[in-house]
Amino acid sequence: MNRLFLLLGLAGLLLAAGCRKDDLVECAPTPTSNLSLSEFTQRNGAPVQSFNITLSPGGAPQVITTTGRATLTFPADGFLLPTGAAATGSAQVRVREIYSVPDMILSNMPTQTTGDRRVLISGGEFSIQVWQNGTRLRLASGFRVVVASPLPAGASAGQQLLWQQLATPVPDSAGWALPAQAGNDSIRLGGIQPTFYTPIPLDSVSWWNIDRLWSLYQSAPIRTIAVQVPAIPAASTGSTQVFIRVTSLNGLARLYPSRTVKTNWIAQLPTGANMVAAVLQSVNGQLYFGSQPLTTQNGLVVTPTLTAVSEADAVRLIRQL
Repeated sequence: MNRLFLLLGLAGLLLAAGCRKDDLVECAPTPTSNLSLSEFTQRNGAPVQSFNITLSPGGAPQVITTTGRATLTFPADGFLLPTGAAATGSAQVRVREIYSVPDMILSNMPTQTTGDRRVLISGGEFSIQVWQNGTRLRLASGFRVVVASPLPAGASAGQQLLWQQLATPVPDSAGWALPAQAGNDSIRLGGIQPTFYTPIPLDSVSWWNIDRLWSLYQSAPIRTIAVQVPAIPAASTGSTQVFIRVTSLNGLARLYPSRTVKTNWIAQLPTGANMVAAVLQSVNGQLYFGSQPLTTQNGLVVTPTLTAVSEADAVRLIRQL
């Protein structure tokens, strides 16, 4: 029986400043007391994993297994150079995979739809790129990378869909959309150990996500909640990230500042849900973190207490959410 494997989209490694959003500076974190949030994400987000595969006309499919126990199968004769010529010889696969809410926060990769920002319950976020001699390869039309990925804790039961992070910059650039080319793909569970199976078209430019829309949207009223955070002093440099997770489910929303009260970060969410808000802030390089459990209701405003933390403590507290 052919086993379909869930394709992981991959983010590339760039060691220069000004890299694209789906690229990642790969570095070994060392303790520091002065970090911007972008530096914090680069240092503590899901790491890039590198693998070598061999491309050849009529060659056998190339199979790799990630540290997260996902299996990716690549066609040996399906990759093209920018000129359109077939790529042959050794190539490097670069993979990132995210299976948990803490890793979503550390990687700044929430699971929300583009536009209305509804929360998705994730079966895994994946990014994949294929490189050869410093050149990024493309997958030829009609070819697929096929991946089998493990079922994460807190994933939603039932039919899953394959979502893509839009490559074109939009105001909600972390949002996920349903790509037309994946509309007929089926994602199924199989095997003794629950595993998602699906083929994914590899465009080498964006992330992919196995998700199901949070079921509470179908049964609960949608209302506004707010998380109040301290303003960054005018004479200081810094930034803020505000997230809210669904308790016991593998879904994460990122909040955005209100247009009227800039210290209130808001979201439209189903009411009656148990969730946890988490705030990460950097002021002049000093990290601050706070979290607060809540039950969503209309007009709710919560104010987590922020405490100055080291980089290591911020990571530890996020992993406890």
